Amino acid sequence: MPDSRVPKPGPPRAWWALPSAIVTLGLALRLYHLNYESVWFDEIFSLSVSRQTIGEMYPALVKDFVHPPLHYFLLHFWFKLVGFGPYQGRLLSVVFGTLAIAATYLLGEYLFGRRAASVAALLLAVSQLGVMYSQEARPYALLLFLVPCCSYLFLLALRTGRAGPWWGFVCTAILVVYTHYYGAFAIAALLVFAALYHKRYRIPVSRWIGGVALALALYLPWLSSGIIDEWLHSHKGFMVPSTDLPNLRWWTFLTYFNTFNNGRTLGLLTSFPWWTFPLGGVLFSMPALLALGPLVQESPDGSSEPSLRENVWFVVFLFLIPLAAALALAGMISQAYGVRLIVFVIVPYYLLVACGISRLGHVALRATVVAVCLGYSVYALRANYFVPYKEDYRGAYAYLAQGHQTGDCLVVMPRYEERQARWAWAIYEDSQPSLATISIDRAASRDEGCSRVWLISVVHQLTPFAIQQSKAARQILERDHVRTDARHYFWIDLDLYVPKGR
Repeated sequence: MPDSRVPKPGPPRAWWALPSAIVTLGLALRLYHLNYESVWFDEIFSLSVSRQTIGEMYPALVKDFVHPPLHYFLLHFWFKLVGFGPYQGRLLSVVFGTLAIAATYLLGEYLFGRRAASVAALLLAVSQLGVMYSQEARPYALLLFLVPCCSYLFLLALRTGRAGPWWGFVCTAILVVYTHYYGAFAIAALLVFAALYHKRYRIPVSRWIGGVALALALYLPWLSSGIIDEWLHSHKGFMVPSTDLPNLRWWTFLTYFNTFNNGRTLGLLTSFPWWTFPLGGVLFSMPALLALGPLVQESPDGSSEPSLRENVWFVVFLFLIPLAAALALAGMISQAYGVRLIVFVIVPYYLLVACGISRLGHVALRATVVAVCLGYSVYALRANYFVPYKEDYRGAYAYLAQGHQTGDCLVVMPRYEERQARWAWAIYEDSQPSLATISIDRAASRDEGCSRVWLISVVHQLTPFAIQQSKAARQILERDHVRTDARHYFWIDLDLYVPKGR
């Protein structure tokens, strides 16, 4: 059925000044302090795997199985173009994170008009989560960009009946699920919408069959690569009761919303100040609720134009279905919880917020709410830029490289951090010899012949096991060694021991 809401030929060039300014602001915020934080555990994996040859990368990704390979392959070729390093790796996420702002504007303008689109794009530009995951060498910024693109193409295909947008949607949907498995939740939300409005919008059966066949054909190589077998035999896929997950509680749903509302003003990994819940609720959640008003209103009978009610339903599905699915899955599968896994839902959430603000009756009131939201978000961004939240391998290894001597032995605790510690050394101290580590028992033994022992402790504040392992290692070394130096970096401790009597 033809759609009268399909965007008309391009508006005057001057009209693009505001969205262009918003995108430029988002780019600047994502470039600022881009390399301020050291790389953390997951970024180390992304950088280290992506710098390998394709033949080495693919088996490593299959063995890891946690994420599909698209971002890693893009990062691999990006490194060939701009060079290797943490800054270069994060720069690719800056590109996608900035493009996500433009995609949000495009989707918002189609659904709710230019005013709401501008507000939604602005909220994403200054979003704590939007900036955070646009400054990480991880796949989340790519997903943040692809989901609104996929959604926009899906609506065009559904409402215009044209083949071009349909196949664009199918191809983009494949990219989404090749970026992250949870992207399938966004695709599911689109399909639910299509099912509910199947009488109004009819896609030819041949296109559905062709789209499904193409998606399966292109995704089958990854599904048959061995990832399922790896998942079944890994502790990462082990089924556990939700009560065994310490970060999943009845109030998790509220903390999700406060995170979307930029509530981590004291640090991205710290607790929320109590006052951020009511303030964020008033500034963001209440306008989002206001946007739901058309859901209780009847749409005009016989109208061929998509109603505001229908568009609100579309955004609600795109927000709630992935959020609910992620929370449900977190109750069944270990390590399936984390707001980063569904960071893309901030796009439909901010669209609801923007729609609600645009429904406010007075221009001055709308401007005031937007200004306060902007000010609050910018205040929260201080935490992104100036409060550490990643392991400081860079600082620790700079000191270690300066003080390391021939005959020194190195121990990493806990043991599961050894690979990442070696890879982080190769990232920051590439000109130095490889980081050779040994077990704590070997280092403590006089027979090993260590002239000195460096203990590298990765002591994340939320992992008591790591702290206990580090403490136990110190106790073992102190039986026959004396600590002569101790350095503390963010989540990284360096201790230097020499044998007693020397």
